Amino acid sequence: MTKKYQIEIPKAALEQTDFQPGDHLALSVNHKQIDVRSARVIDQLPQIVFWWYALPAAVVTLIFYAFFRQRNAVHPIPLTGSDYSLANGAMFLGVISGLVLFITTFIVEKVKKTGPTKDFYWRSLPPLAIACGLIMVFSFSAFFWLLGQMFANASFDLYTTTVFAFVIFAAVNYVMINLAMTLTSGVVTNLLTIMIIGGMLFSMLTNSSRDWWKHNFSFLGTAENSASLQFNVTLIFSGLLMLTLVDYLFVNLQKRYRGWHVLTLRWLLYMLSACIASIGLFPNDPQFHILHDRVSMWLVYIMLILIVLVRWLLPEVTRQFLILSYVMGALMGLEYIIFKLSNYLSLTAFELLEFGLAFSWLLLLLQNIENLARFGHNLFLVKITPVEDKTK
Repeated sequence: MTKKYQIEIPKAALEQTDFQPGDHLALSVNHKQIDVRSARVIDQLPQIVFWWYALPAAVVTLIFYAFFRQRNAVHPIPLTGSDYSLANGAMFLGVISGLVLFITTFIVEKVKKTGPTKDFYWRSLPPLAIACGLIMVFSFSAFFWLLGQMFANASFDLYTTTVFAFVIFAAVNYVMINLAMTLTSGVVTNLLTIMIIGGMLFSMLTNSSRDWWKHNFSFLGTAENSASLQFNVTLIFSGLLMLTLVDYLFVNLQKRYRGWHVLTLRWLLYMLSACIASIGLFPNDPQFHILHDRVSMWLVYIMLILIVLVRWLLPEVTRQFLILSYVMGALMGLEYIIFKLSNYLSLTAFELLEFGLAFSWLLLLLQNIENLARFGHNLFLVKITPVEDKTK
């Protein structure tokens, strides 16, 4: 007789879901893993009411319209290239509107204890909000720069510009509400990656000296570079965002894994986050040159300590990750030797290569910790039992 299989769900596991006895669930198989979720597709998506993002967008659009109506009632409004353009108006008001809705949604979700936001601490909100704000600024700048290249010298009348502004505000509001309702450690890791890489690229593209690469990587943060503020602020809040991520991950990780090794790994990552922020806080200007170099060296030392000790510090570390760690550590050491003993690598090339390897390894480490934190305290042992199919 044909058999079916059943899995008994522990009560503690069921209490962490919104499922009720008798519910119809959907089962899918993905990469040899079973995923069980609500059978209704709508239940799997954030429930965002239209008015939540459209009404604030309408309010901000009225402010946009009133401002430009007062400033410029007759002449067309340029798309980009002016202090009073669609780009600057949409960026300024869009960032404010998006941040207000992100913070409001985060607070509501946290108070109601619904969604993944409930697992974050209140102290995580400021760095998360600032990081989102900076990423929005980078995104707006890149978006309107591209439009400016495609539609050079384009301009529109007040009413057309206002419609464009409303669409932009509504889209930004929706994205920020959705982000706050789906915030997880993986999302924060992506924010960290976008913020660091996007901030550096933005500084490279907007700096006043096209020959910055002939100096060194730290030149982007010095007073000689017109975009130094963006570069330094990116580093400062990247460090704070990483601190938030480490804080979130290890609180969950230490529910299952305890001991000196986990605590040591946590504090090393705290120190690494502080070094990243300090490099932006103390740029390579004459008054901070010595401190900047010292902090940079501490950053390198901590990375090397992590790579060497990861075998003992990271719980259930895999052989593949260990091999990859030692290979990347060896490549970083080899680059340092080549840089010191020859003229093959310039200082900027050496710093960019070292940064690329170190940041890639750090993301892999955080990914491993995230997997342990996600499956560690939510892991329940179950057994698959065959049962007779009475329908046959």
